[in-house]
Amino acid sequence: MSGGDLFGWCGATLDAKYRIDAVIGEGGFGLVYKAFHLGLRETVAVKCLKMPAALSPADREKFKESFLDEGRLLHRLSKANAGIAQALDVGTAESPNGIWTPYLVLEWLEGRGLDEELTQRRAAGRGALGLRAAFDLLSPAALALAEAHNQGIAHRDIKPANLFLARVGGTVMLKVLDFGIAKVLTGTTSLTHALEATGGSIKAFTPQYGAPEQFDSRYGGTGPWTDVFALALVFVELLAGRPALDGQDTIQLMVQSANPQERPTPRLRGVSVSQAVEEVVRKALEVQPRSRFLSAGAFWSALQTAVYAAPVDAPVDPLQVTMTVPRGSGLPGADATAFAPASGAALAAPSGSTTSPQVAPVIPPPSPSVRQRRKGPVVALGLAAAVVALGGGVTAILLVRPSLAPDSSPAAASSTPAALESAPAVAPPAALPKPVRIPPGAFVMGSADGDAAERPVHEVILTRPFVIDAVEVTVQEYMACVREQKCTSPGVHGPGIDEAAVQRLGQNCNFLDASKALHPVNCVDRTQAEKYCKFVGKRLPTEAEWEYAARGPDGRAYPWGATPPACARGAFGAGAEGSCSRQGTAPAGSHAEGASPFGVLDLAGNVREWVADAWDERAYGKPAKPDPLVVNIAAKGIVRGGSWDSGPGDVRAARRIPLGPGTGDVWTGFRCVGSP
Repeated sequence: MSGGDLFGWCGATLDAKYRIDAVIGEGGFGLVYKAFHLGLRETVAVKCLKMPAALSPADREKFKESFLDEGRLLHRLSKANAGIAQALDVGTAESPNGIWTPYLVLEWLEGRGLDEELTQRRAAGRGALGLRAAFDLLSPAALALAEAHNQGIAHRDIKPANLFLARVGGTVMLKVLDFGIAKVLTGTTSLTHALEATGGSIKAFTPQYGAPEQFDSRYGGTGPWTDVFALALVFVELLAGRPALDGQDTIQLMVQSANPQERPTPRLRGVSVSQAVEEVVRKALEVQPRSRFLSAGAFWSALQTAVYAAPVDAPVDPLQVTMTVPRGSGLPGADATAFAPASGAALAAPSGSTTSPQVAPVIPPPSPSVRQRRKGPVVALGLAAAVVALGGGVTAILLVRPSLAPDSSPAAASSTPAALESAPAVAPPAALPKPVRIPPGAFVMGSADGDAAERPVHEVILTRPFVIDAVEVTVQEYMACVREQKCTSPGVHGPGIDEAAVQRLGQNCNFLDASKALHPVNCVDRTQAEKYCKFVGKRLPTEAEWEYAARGPDGRAYPWGATPPACARGAFGAGAEGSCSRQGTAPAGSHAEGASPFGVLDLAGNVREWVADAWDERAYGKPAKPDPLVVNIAAKGIVRGGSWDSGPGDVRAARRIPLGPGTGDVWTGFRCVGSP
């Protein structure tokens, strides 16, 4: 038996599939083994949880079901994207030492924990980071937590040891470790009693990063606000070069955590920051949970605004190196910076592990031009791609900063298809145009040359004026609603969209790319669109209102008239010959020549737009009535206007496309209407 091999698995085969070779990490939750998958013939990691022997058979079975549920959730989510640490298997087994062992099998990762990276920096006299470097370093974890919190899931043990930087296929990925483990280990009274009876303990949190409610339940329950507290402590630690809570024992740490007179903010720890930064961090570190930011997204958005309003801090760390994300990787061309890797490699390890990671990325700040154009902060600013796995074990997120200008290198030029070279570059407007008032009126709806659902052509009367957004709702506008917790985050989802599609398409959701703050939001379903419109005091347009705004009273084929689509009039046909869309959507309002008779923009291409009506293929053949609206909660929804991936036929003003109302895809967004 190897040293420290509590279970006796080394040299044995687990579940007839995994040859256990060595213990490579130990923490409060369990052991991590290096193993070999006999079927796949590749190295894997096996995490075995420490369980008290005093558990009754009934309690063991209850825990087993909870653990397996968490493992299955992680497995399903981790398959959605290669950036998520792959959970390959979950189960329980009797170990060679006769110990009942819940285990989770994960892909093998090379890397080192942020705790070890910081320890080495301190030893070299480089412990503290500048303000923006600290913010950028933690942004992956913050965005991962923001996504988790949007789904009502809290981590409860955020600390540097649970922030793991792995290098996978030449790509730097930040992994937030042990998501869900604290929950399943402390979620039952029977397990707690068993631990007390045997004198054992499984730490549900680390005191040096503990929130008041974790030390004393009289402050309230734990939740996303608990993660906000811990994330703020890690941020202060990066700035100060030493832990924000620094006591000799748990009692001292508890006192510091809950002392209302001395909050462990940057200034209290000797760091010079702006008043805005100090106030944001102080709010995140409030003693009472209800007084804090209630989610990581709200905290990080406020901190981002404060950080980037501050003067630029110290020069770039001399240990930083540049990493280029390769073309053809499925991600936007990008540059990111990272700490120079130290020697050694280790697996994504459990809480309290002494194993180590290899690369800790620092994401550069966004271009000033993007910050100046923005109406408000965006949580994902400076980050191009992020994917979160929630439940049983690991959360992963990959971040890169997209280039804001086309790559001008010879290699980049030679890799651009000839059909795209002729597509003109478009620039976003200086400010988004104001909504457009549409007067009452009559128009001809449908097309005699279109599909059956567009016939017969018929007259529609709209008796009331309305005001329609001049452009589609942008990422920055929608994410403001997310930060207020009135909207849910975008993402590829819906019936009929399998995991392979999520993996293939998810990276094209605009909210993941900071340079697309002024592009239309996509990856939202009809319910999400309706909630946003309600948030701003508006609603979705009816199908008739949308078509009237697009073609006016003269029955145009396209918003601009009868002339076939051209690149100056919209973003459409990505990947096809004559495409006007290089990499998806264009900034909202950037195709002025595509305006409708009323001056409404982007009604052809960019993103398909949800309308309020339910799908009825025969609706046009039914008796006409003023202000038509089809209501049928059991029917599909309708999207209009085509997208960046549509051919010319789909961007016609009369084109109707049915779509499941619960579908959020990369081609679909929306705009809202209100009263004059």
